[in-house]
Amino acid sequence: MNIHTPLTDKHAERKMDLLRLVQSAMQGGGPVPLSDLAERLGVSGSTLRRDLHELQQAGALRLVAGKVEAPVSPGAEMPFTLRRLANREEKQRIARAALGLIQNGETVFLTGGTTILELAYLLPGQRHLTVITNSLRVANALLDQPGIELIILGGRVRAGEQTLHGLLAEWGVQQLRADKLFFGIQAVSAQHGLTHGQMVEVSTDRALADAASQVIVLADHTKLGRVAAALVLPLSKVHTLITGTEIAPEQLEAFRAQDVHLLIV
Repeated sequence: MNIHTPLTDKHAERKMDLLRLVQSAMQGGGPVPLSDLAERLGVSGSTLRRDLHELQQAGALRLVAGKVEAPVSPGAEMPFTLRRLANREEKQRIARAALGLIQNGETVFLTGGTTILELAYLLPGQRHLTVITNSLRVANALLDQPGIELIILGGRVRAGEQTLHGLLAEWGVQQLRADKLFFGIQAVSAQHGLTHGQMVEVSTDRALADAASQVIVLADHTKLGRVAAALVLPLSKVHTLITGTEIAPEQLEAFRAQDVHLLIV
């Protein structure tokens, strides 16, 4: 995506809807005609072409001879820029609630993810903290901030997400301990726990959870009830799940049945 193109929340939501539609249609086994997409989304041809061009630049899909092909699978993540704007007001509410769980002088782990980044922006000037992160975006938000002692884990960079993983990251985590882990995740299910479609993140995330006294999951309502390919953590490892009031009633009932401590904001 052209980083100079301004995105509104509505613009981001429309493009995420477009990607979801492409993913669903691709399960039928072939490229998707542009005319079908325009009709199903209820947008003009020019709007559709502009959105598709930006998504192609972001590497989320490919345009070939008037049809859409996708290096995108049902478990794939949307581009970070789009995900950050989607449901942003809910994510900011969740981040403010998470901020209220942090005490002066604590050591906290922050993972990657759009909601965790919202939390990182709230930390400067609040209190004296030690923040350990494997996210370059989180690190950039906290660089040179008074009251924040920042520790960045090493490792292999996952392009696009700008997070660090692998043996170096896990070795670093094993040398450290934190009071709380604030954890962003792709999918949270009452039956299947915390799952992710990116295998490279799983072992690093597990190491972070093992090194923290509490695991606090930040997940907007769209993450709930979903299941991805790789199990990261069972719900028994989660101390608190923070989500928005947009949570579906059936999801609320399912998590309460599992005795998950919910903070709904």
